[in-house]
Amino acid sequence: MADKISILRKMAELQERPGWVHHVADAATGKLLTTQLPQQLAPLSRAVRLSQLGHQLDPSIFGAWTYRLTTRHPYQASPLGFLRFAWAYDVHALGQGGPAEEEGYAFWWLPEQGQKVGEMDAVLFEPPQGRSVLSMYLATNNEPGQVGRIRIEVVKGTHVIASFQLAAHGDGWLFNTFDLVFVPVPGNWIQMFVQPGSGLQGVYFYSLTLGAAPPVKTV
Repeated sequence: MADKISILRKMAELQERPGWVHHVADAATGKLLTTQLPQQLAPLSRAVRLSQLGHQLDPSIFGAWTYRLTTRHPYQASPLGFLRFAWAYDVHALGQGGPAEEEGYAFWWLPEQGQKVGEMDAVLFEPPQGRSVLSMYLATNNEPGQVGRIRIEVVKGTHVIASFQLAAHGDGWLFNTFDLVFVPVPGNWIQMFVQPGSGLQGVYFYSLTLGAAPPVKTV
């Protein structure tokens, strides 16, 4: 078994030369658009890409959350919601100084995961009514020459509200932002699956947010 410190050091070295990826999705149509970027995301560009799916949103929604859950704050009392992790290699509530680790991280290292399926689960008991935006902030590192894939689902009981497979291209370190427009229901489960054979080597989870997305007001 590789030494955990050496693995985390390797990830830290990769983070010195990152790329950025923005995934936008619409649960109603099943459309998913992925854009590779040379710089970090800004709220306006996020709203512009969501408009390509037919959603005109004010960029301010990305700072007006009903839920914001992180490794440091995995539980929210009002409105009620929580996070949990399965088969994570390392979970750190304070982070270790790397980019985006201000509120900790959960980390999956697939070479030592075997056939286990790593998961991040979020349960949101009191989501906003009507159209909303779910956002997740992740980082990925692929196996050399592979395309990394992560599946994200929104479910209620046995009913699948949304299901998308994100693809991350490239051998370097990639920060991924996933923005999903959908209509939530009380008790939604948000699930992220880190599966063997997915082309991934390492995956970091940083944060999950959910907020209402009212239409843009025009004068």
